[in-house]
Formats: sequence, structure tokens, C-alpha cells
Amino acid sequence: MDTELDIQRFFQEVASICTHEQALQEERHRKGENYNLFSILNIERYELKHSALIANLLDPKGSHGCGDAFLRAFFEIALKGTAYPFEDCTLPHSYTEYYTGPIVGDTGGRIDILVKSSRYGLIIENKIYAGDQDKQLIRYDNYGKTDLQADRYLLVYLTLFGNEASKGSTAKGSAKEVDYLCLSYAEDILRWLGQCVRLADNKPLVRESLNQYIRTIKQLTYQDMNEKNIRKIIDLAVDHPEVVATLSSKRDAIAQGIREKYIFAELKEYAAKKGWLYDDSESSYNEKEPKISFRKEGWDGSIIISADSEDKKSNYGWWINLWIGIDSKVTGAKKLACLEKQSPEYPMGWEYLTTPNWYSAENFPAMKESVAEEIINKLDEIIEELGVK
Repeated sequence: MDTELDIQRFFQEVASICTHEQALQEERHRKGENYNLFSILNIERYELKHSALIANLLDPKGSHGCGDAFLRAFFEIALKGTAYPFEDCTLPHSYTEYYTGPIVGDTGGRIDILVKSSRYGLIIENKIYAGDQDKQLIRYDNYGKTDLQADRYLLVYLTLFGNEASKGSTAKGSAKEVDYLCLSYAEDILRWLGQCVRLADNKPLVRESLNQYIRTIKQLTYQDMNEKNIRKIIDLAVDHPEVVATLSSKRDAIAQGIREKYIFAELKEYAAKKGWLYDDSESSYNEKEPKISFRKEGWDGSIIISADSEDKKSNYGWWINLWIGIDSKVTGAKKLACLEKQSPEYPMGWEYLTTPNWYSAENFPAMKESVAEEIINKLDEIIEELGVK
């Protein structure tokens, strides 16, 4: 077998499929089918916005006007046939950012989505870009056990692709000591929303809003390609397993090459134009979190991009759970408005990046096309608010 020739032919056929897909996308654009308010308003990157929308759909008194039909469908489809628990009781209320008390050890925090009645509680931890907090699911599980004031509860961990929670969130030394159910936007939420569209057939505003949200999720989970073209690529991969195996074995090197060519080089050029010092000496695999830093000479601080490694034994040095923040020792420094979060270590602020994983293959397109632009835009915001030219 001529592996090199097979790889060349494989890429030629994939390129042909992608060319056809691009033509379809251009036709959709011409017809206005890509018009999406969620994307225009950049809502897809904010977990709170997703939580608010899902909570409203799950609320029988939500503005959708469909009663508990969407909630029933969630139990039937997303929760895979779990018995509907609200048959013989008062319909539940839905909440976002539900406060369970100050974080103290194994208790406290804010639940992303809570649907509860006197008999049942549905606790949903919604993770799109952010990493887990320490003991986060332990705290919410303890709330369900002791403070929910309901006969039963279910703890759900919702992510883009159905990942399990980190060890630090569930219990030390155990990957899944807390009893919880993993759900994904890529499959579970999309199937549920598809049913919601059918249930809202006689409510055109609700139906079309749901269709736009479905398109948003497909973009977030890299499923916005035409189904026929997806099938062609899958069939091509099945027919050329040796090529797929060769490419898969080189994933780390491919990821590093994409980072260097499309992210690091762009950021280095940006720093040079601004007259800032740029340091990516800790960007390669090492025994610490990878890091890039930007610093204006004479300024007591740095803008850094680094990783929030959830397991320092297995993924130290990986570009996973990435965030941007300001490392500053300025006394009395205040949080910047352009950064979402704050901590004692980063009083001026920090936030997760829209593409917080520069290691997984599903993020390669974004790493090529949009990551550097996002970071540069955020750097511009930070520099402007800091007033450091």
C-alpha cells in the first residue's frame, strides 16, 4: 500500500466535498438562510444566555406559551425516557443562577438551571466553555440531598459533547463518585430542540426562534455541514482507515503546527505592531500550564493566556481550559469591565476563551479561522480600558 499516495487521494476527495459544501453555504447566504440573531448578538459564547433560554423552555409558565410540553419532551428525549415526575403535583418553577448559599467546603454556589417543585428537582450544571470549579458537583449534589426540599432530584452535567466532570468537581481520587447524568448539546439538546420545534408548529415565532437556536448549536458543535456531505466524508474515512489512523497518530503534532502558524504567529505580529513584549517561551509542552504573555515595558503587569488544568498529573502542559487575564501586582487594582470574572489572583479580571481547547481536533477549524482574531479583539479592549498605550 502506498500510504503517501492514499493520503493525497484522500485529501483530494475531501477537498472536493468541501468545495461543494462551500457552494451550498454561499447559496444559503444568498437566500438569507444564515441570518441568525444568536450569532449576530454573539450570544453563543455566554453560558448564562444558554442557561436562560433553556430554563425558559423548561418552565411551564415560560413565554413560549406551550405549557409543560417542552419539559415533558426534555424528560422523554434528552433524559432518555426518564419518567415525567410532575404528573400529580403543582407544576414546577424554573430558575437560573439559583443561589444555594456561600461556598464553604462542600456546600454553596449558584446552580446554572434549577427546575423544582415540592416533589422533584432537576439540577443542571451547564458547561460550554468554562472549566469546573472545585467540588462543584459535590456541592450541588449535597444541596439536592439536604436543602432542595423535594422528594427526589436529578443532577445533570451538560456540555457541548457530553464530557464527564473533572475529578476535582466530583470527588478527590474518583472520576464519578457523585451520581450525575452527562448530556451533550451535540446530541441530546439538539434532539430535544427538534421535538420542541414540532411541538411549536402552530407558534411561528417560537418555532423559528428554536430553529435559529438549533443552527447556533450546530455551529458550536461543528455540525452545520450538509448531512449528505458529512456522510460522504464518513464513508471516505471508512474506506481509508489507514489514512485516518496515520492522521490520528499525528494529532498532537498537527495541533502544535496549527497553534504556531495560525495563533502564535498572529499574536506575535500583533505585539510587535503595538510595541509590546511578547513571550511564548512556555507555550510548548512542559510541567506547568502553557502560557503566552503580553507586557508593555515599564508596566507592572502582564496580559496572559494560560490554561486551567483540571488534572495536573495527566494534562499539565496541554492547551485545555484556556483563559485570558491580567496578572498585575498593582495595589488596589480594580476589575476591568471587559473581563467577565475576577479572583484574588487576578483582581483586574479574567475570562475563558470561546475556543478553550487548542488540543482537540474538533477545534482545529476555529484555531485556524477565529481564535487569533478573538484574542486580538480582547487585547484591544483590555489595552483601551487600561489606558496603557
